[in-house]
Amino acid sequence: MKSNLPVIEPHDFDDRDFVGGDAALDFINTVTGRDAEPRDWLDSYERLLEWAGRAGLLPKEPIRALVRQADSNPAAARKALARAKALREALFVLLSALAAGRAPPRASLALLHAQWIEGAKAHELRFIQGGITPELAVDRHDLDLIGALVAYRLVENVLPSPAERLRICKGPNCSWLFIDRSKAGRRRWCDMAVCGNAAKSRRFYAKERARV
Repeated sequence: MKSNLPVIEPHDFDDRDFVGGDAALDFINTVTGRDAEPRDWLDSYERLLEWAGRAGLLPKEPIRALVRQADSNPAAARKALARAKALREALFVLLSALAAGRAPPRASLALLHAQWIEGAKAHELRFIQGGITPELAVDRHDLDLIGALVAYRLVENVLPSPAERLRICKGPNCSWLFIDRSKAGRRRWCDMAVCGNAAKSRRFYAKERARV
């Protein structure tokens, strides 16, 4: 992978941007084109909140509370956004290592551990319908909440999946992460209609040129 820094690119999120299989992976995928021309879609803390709402990571009331906090302290919101992006990049490095069958860097694992704990602290255990389940605490509305919840979901929802089902899209200028939940376990693309078709087109044109 190239190490060049991503270009900040405003982006309106839609359903096509949520293909990772979990919000934690979709958060990492807010940078696209890591293998060629990386573009960072989180151009502001407000955009981060927009993403969190579309991803279903947070309900409306906590998002409204975070909007008020960000409006009242823009400098703190910018710093929280920078910390969320640092976590995002550490998680990409960590999951890329796992997808390749390598041990993740200790620094990435340590940051995930610290944020996972914060994510756990953001939950309360409730007795609901005969069982105990974690729910987001109603009074936990600090500016670092999104990163903490991403880390919590990654540990609770993504890492228990078989390592061989964690994939990096093979499409051109993509490198999105996703969990392959297909029955055959042969999914190669984040979205067949986008990266899969692009790859097929490249192979077709390559064959056509070879015939000339």
